[in-house]
Amino acid sequence: MSYKDLPERMIIKNEWLPLVILEEALPIFQSDIRYKESLERWIHDASLMSVNATYTPSQSFQMLCNFFRDSLYPNQPLTKLMIRNAIHNYTDSILAEVDSYLQNEMSSNENEPHHVEIIEQVFDNDYMYSTMHSDYQLMRDLVTKKKQFVENEEGLYGAEIQDNKGIVRGKAEVRPIDLGIVSSEKQQMWLSLMESTLSSLDEWTADLFDLISYLWIVQPKDADGYIKFHSDEALKLRFADAMKEDFYIREKERFSIMKRVAALSSIWVSMRGDNITVIDTEKISDEQQYDFTTFNRMFDIGSLDMAYDKKTGKAKGIYSLQIRPAPILSYYLNNESQSFGALDLKVFQYSHHTQREHKRLTRYLNYQWKIRALKRTLHQPFKIKTLLDVVAFPKSYNGVQIRDRLESVLDDLQRDQVIKNWYYTEPIDEERIGKRFWIQKYWSPLTLVIVPPDEIIAENLKKINIAALSTPVANEVAASVVTSHITDQLLDISEQISMSLDETKPIEISPEYIAHLIEQEKLSIRKAATEMGLSHSTLLRYLNQQNKRYNKGNITKLEQWAEQKQQTKR
Repeated sequence: MSYKDLPERMIIKNEWLPLVILEEALPIFQSDIRYKESLERWIHDASLMSVNATYTPSQSFQMLCNFFRDSLYPNQPLTKLMIRNAIHNYTDSILAEVDSYLQNEMSSNENEPHHVEIIEQVFDNDYMYSTMHSDYQLMRDLVTKKKQFVENEEGLYGAEIQDNKGIVRGKAEVRPIDLGIVSSEKQQMWLSLMESTLSSLDEWTADLFDLISYLWIVQPKDADGYIKFHSDEALKLRFADAMKEDFYIREKERFSIMKRVAALSSIWVSMRGDNITVIDTEKISDEQQYDFTTFNRMFDIGSLDMAYDKKTGKAKGIYSLQIRPAPILSYYLNNESQSFGALDLKVFQYSHHTQREHKRLTRYLNYQWKIRALKRTLHQPFKIKTLLDVVAFPKSYNGVQIRDRLESVLDDLQRDQVIKNWYYTEPIDEERIGKRFWIQKYWSPLTLVIVPPDEIIAENLKKINIAALSTPVANEVAASVVTSHITDQLLDISEQISMSLDETKPIEISPEYIAHLIEQEKLSIRKAATEMGLSHSTLLRYLNQQNKRYNKGNITKLEQWAEQKQQTKR
């Protein structure tokens, strides 16, 4: 039976009531385009409320329903006619009752897409920032090493945190946590995620460690210091190329992400800090001499958001949550004395199954380049043994496989522009390859020079300001002002620009020139971005000259668009 066929005076079942209220109330709100996103959420809310009595809708829609059930008709059965008459007679009251909630949601919606803008900016720059403090690096590396966790006398799984010299810097334990979630459905879903903590420790978990830390630096936080983390953010970084082709992300990918986030929140660590005392572990009889007594969770979890099947209302999984680094981590992310460096975007796009070595080596090199940029030792060679310790090839590899694989990984990093180039500091004596113990006695003591890209060198030489990183991206209004200002400056020279264009040479674009063309074509920023095949925020940052460096693919699109406009004029 369609809505039109529903009898006017028939008592409406509770599960149908949200749909009837929605149908009758939508017209009085649809005239205000500002509420478009909230009204789309209302449609989603009403459909799920009709099949799932425990579903929590948006506050604005909840207040709308409550206005009819509690304020106008308390404890009364409702009909379609009663709701329609109330809409007609109390329009102003309904608008006044719900408007403040819509306004709040509109403000939230304006802030909420900030995480989308941040991810787009990471794509534009080809890197994000990471703290280069050694303790942070050790904790991040820990979440890739499930085999280090062994069961202790208390039945918990623990691991030692060691630096590259074998010095114990801390300890870690896996401790499942109770979030105190009221909804049994969410609690059950969360517990199912946490049950697989140990199996979830891998290179992708380390990616999420870095991503959440970075997002916490740059995103707006609530009063308790939480940010909203969406599984989409990780999916966009991990499957960037595929998603450009409208790649269908299966639910298991989202589940895998949240499973790893649950694992991060289940790990507690105790760190000695910078006051390191070298301990001879062979002479220790009492483990308490380690003095690791205070354990802290690495990440705190707030509220959880469930995804539901639109048709059945059945819970499909957790798609977003509130999260914050606990104090043991946030110290390294929110302290002006900390050193931040560039972490290449490619580390997120390498497969954690087949390109584990690529990920580990990329992280290590990015860490080293920040340190070496400050010390002016960028061309200092790396010992092959050190690189082998970092990538940790499977023990099943023989010597020839190890050498071939390392050189292949370095070639891949060079091809992907993660490194500029690499070379041995001395020619390889192939006569010694394959001899007894040749890896240990000859090849691993040799050294390599690995040169970083010029852009990474320049970025790492800067003093990264935390406040600057967390400044929101400019909005459309600011862009209009900037574009207008640029256009005013160009009025006197626009004729010269047109006359000086040499049709036989490629167009040399600049933010000013693109702004001039946009104004000349009488386009909005959003419309121009659509024509170019760019996102609105990407074009915005280009015009405002906010990018540290320019993505080559985006520059190509700008050049093609500018050439097309010039050909049209000719």
